[in-house]
This record gives sequence, C-alpha cells and structure tokens, in this order.
Amino acid sequence: MSATEEVTLEEITSGGEGAGLEAEKQGTEGAILYPFAPEDIDVITQSRTIDLLLTRLREGELDLSPDFQRRGNLWTIPRKSGLIESALLRIPIPSLYVSEDKNGDYTVVDGLQRLCAIAHFVDHAALNKAVKAQLDPMRLEELESLTEYNTKSYAELPRKLQRRILETELTLHVIRPATPPKVRFNIFSRINRGGLPLTAQEIRNAIYPGQWRDTVKGMSQSKEFLAATNNKIKGERMEDLELILRFAAHYRLARMNEQRPSDDNLDDFLNDFVEKHSAGWTDKRWAVVEFAFARAMSAAPKIFGYMAFRKYSEPSAPRKPINRGLFETEAVALACRSEAELKELAKSSKTVQQLFKKHFHNNLSFSNALLYATGRGSAANTRLKTINAIFDEVLGA
Repeated sequence: MSATEEVTLEEITSGGEGAGLEAEKQGTEGAILYPFAPEDIDVITQSRTIDLLLTRLREGELDLSPDFQRRGNLWTIPRKSGLIESALLRIPIPSLYVSEDKNGDYTVVDGLQRLCAIAHFVDHAALNKAVKAQLDPMRLEELESLTEYNTKSYAELPRKLQRRILETELTLHVIRPATPPKVRFNIFSRINRGGLPLTAQEIRNAIYPGQWRDTVKGMSQSKEFLAATNNKIKGERMEDLELILRFAAHYRLARMNEQRPSDDNLDDFLNDFVEKHSAGWTDKRWAVVEFAFARAMSAAPKIFGYMAFRKYSEPSAPRKPINRGLFETEAVALACRSEAELKELAKSSKTVQQLFKKHFHNNLSFSNALLYATGRGSAANTRLKTINAIFDEVLGA
C-alpha cells in the first residue's frame, strides 16, 4: 500500500462533443433563496483616475488575471480604440466593479475588458506582465471622430491628450472585505447577469481563496482526467474545475457514509466545502483525494465503456455529451471501491452497462435525477444510490 493510501478516513473527511458537457436543467438552482440583511452588504462607490488604476496595476495591486477570469483582453483593436476615443472625447465610461481584499488590493469583477483596453494602449508592458501576454504596443484604429489620430500609439499623442486619458475618472463600485463570502457570491451573481456573465465556478474561484484552487486545477490537467473525458472538457468557463470540485465535495461525504440534505443547493454545497470543510486540509489530505480521483478516472472507461459519464445511448447511436451529474456520481462511486472490486467490475463491464441501461430506461427516480434540478441534494443522493446498487448487484452475482 502506498503512503497516499495509508492516510486515515478522518484525515479525508475532517474540515479545516461541442463543449463536451451536457447542459443541466437546474430548476431553481442558482436562484436567490434567502434575503441578506442590508448591513451585510458593504459596497462603496469611488472615483479613480486611469493614472491611479494603472499605478495599481504596475504595483501588483490591481488583479486583471484572477483565477475566475479566463477571458481577459478579448476586445479587438477597433473596439479598444473606441473606448480610448470615448475618454479623449470626455464621454463617460461605464462603471466598474472590483472586489477589495484586506490589504486594499483590487480584483476586477466587472469591467475587465475595459481596463485591459486602457492598459493595452497606455502601458502595454504593464498589461503583459499582469495577464502574462506578449502584446505589441497598441495603435488606434477606426476612430469615428478623432480620425487624425488613427495609427497613433499612446506615445505619439500630444501631451494634452495623454493627460486627458490619464486624468479620466472611472466610477468604481468596491465590494469591501467585510462583506461575508455568501453575500459576496450573491453580489457577483447579480452584477454579472448581462453580457457574458461569470459562471458559479468562476465566482467561487474569486471569492474563496485556498489550496483547493491549485489542487483542483492540477487534477483537471492530469492525464487520467484528460483520457477519461477524451479531452472534451475545454475548461474555458471552468467547467472542468467544477466537475472535479463536485467530485471532491461528494467524495468527502461518501467516505463518511453521509448524504446531502434533500433540498441542498449545489452552489451552497460547493461553497461550504471550500470555505469550511476543506479549508484546513493539508497536502496529505488533498493527496488522498487526488489519488482516489485518478483511480476513478482510470476505472471509468474500463467499466462503463463508451458511455462513461454519459447518459445511455445504443452503441450504434451518437455518443451523448458528458453529463455533470453522472460524472460526479460515477467518479465518487468508483473512488470508494477497492482495487479488487474495480477489477471485478471491469471484468463484468457488459453487465454493468446492461444494468445501467435498465435503470436509465425503467428507474423513474434515477432518470429524473439526471433531468430535473440535477444539482440538488436529493438528485445527487438518488444517482449515487442507483450506481452503487448496480455495482453491488454485479459484485454480488
């Protein structure tokens, strides 16, 4: 037995094709289930000049590349130029949202593209350093009013126009550190409902720091995960990280022989896991989760074959996309089995798949748990109970 396998149960459970994923019908998942007291919401509005914000960027006090942002600097040069032209014409730029930490540093919540556009034009070196890019100095293109400055870089503008840009004031809505994490999560959700809103996982990564972020990210890059999912989960919106986080949170419960409350909301469940239950985990504890996950990923294709993590389809039909609920369920069920059981299930893979087909078509509670409010505790419990029943039937035959 490896050193990783020797970690005790207590150490695990104690706290301290397209996109590749099937869309979930969450029902009321993600809805605001309870109001917050106004005194819990600590958001202030301030005006900051572009010059001041760029100083913060250079000093590492303005984070344009947080873990939840994988879409920085997406605007085209003409669109960026339009924003710069607005500043030159003294047309107000829409307000920004930032999250402030206990040191007074900012993380951009809403307005990333605007700040990237400004930084690209005024100080591309600072932007490159902040977002780990290799952008060339920006030159203005397709200006509508100040056409005489087309092709000009910031350095080539008259000093008065440089000054006008630097002295442009932006309105910042600052989410203060005193705002509780659950309230902060709700605020992020509310202000990101337009345009390309952040996903729950992107918000979670922004709000809840900790070792879990690096560990889960590492697990998403493991050869076992990439092979088991046929490299179909691109992770542009952190779909991969949420899948693995769902595994880790449910695996902890399964090892304690516990279930989620029936009405438990997925976002609350995952937020509580990263904020409370896994917050004090050591490297050793996380290593066990990583080991269990790798075992499950290696076993899934051997046992479920072409339909691993997918709803049932006949071999002659197109294979379904990966289903989030089934990924979480099959991964947890497999991770909790011994090596001997996994080998026996692999030998009987055809029987496992036949029973899966039977339950998929004839077990109404199981099929509903894959269709409706799939992130709820009741659905997660039903799925895990069914998959374990299939395993038990095969192993007991």
